[in-house]
Amino acid sequence: MSTKLTKPTNHFNTTEPDSVEKSMRKPGRTLLVKSLINNMDCTLFDAFIGLQSKTETKSSNSYFLTFDTVAHATLAYLTLQSDSTYRVKYSYYRVFFTMNGLTDETDYNQVKQNLSDHVLANTKSEVLYCKFYRKDNKFLGCGDFTVDTLDSMNSLLSKESGLKDFTFGSYSGTFYRFNGNSKKDKNNNHSNQA
Repeated sequence: MSTKLTKPTNHFNTTEPDSVEKSMRKPGRTLLVKSLINNMDCTLFDAFIGLQSKTETKSSNSYFLTFDTVAHATLAYLTLQSDSTYRVKYSYYRVFFTMNGLTDETDYNQVKQNLSDHVLANTKSEVLYCKFYRKDNKFLGCGDFTVDTLDSMNSLLSKESGLKDFTFGSYSGTFYRFNGNSKKDKNNNHSNQA
């Protein structure tokens, strides 16, 4: 039995090469762009191939850019990353789910693929990350996943879309807004950001 050793990531010193590994997240279709100068010229974004929408955040100097494909988003990401006046990262949207029909014989990877296929077929959005919660190697009947567009998350959570309650194969369940806040945050009435 071999053990794979990995070099620890330095989360504090951004001048070391490890910070590049830390910032390399799985590519998605939405970018969050922040300007490091006071006035951002958002018309520059219109030149990006495949740009579907640009949305200014409540705080000035930041925009969410959503693209038609991951390849177009990645091209824009690399372009913006090479410009020292912008800070850019991929934006993710997390969804919590419950699922009935999971048994001890359920193949973890297969049901994960089935759920990802269901989301893709109904929202045209890839599942970037997916995790079924387990304890002592037994499914707990819930989990969470990440999609790469706000519209996809909103579609899955909307009762009107008909997607909130789902069924595929022998599985059924419900999608919910992911709540990653700690008890302290909940007590302070902070709003949840996906």
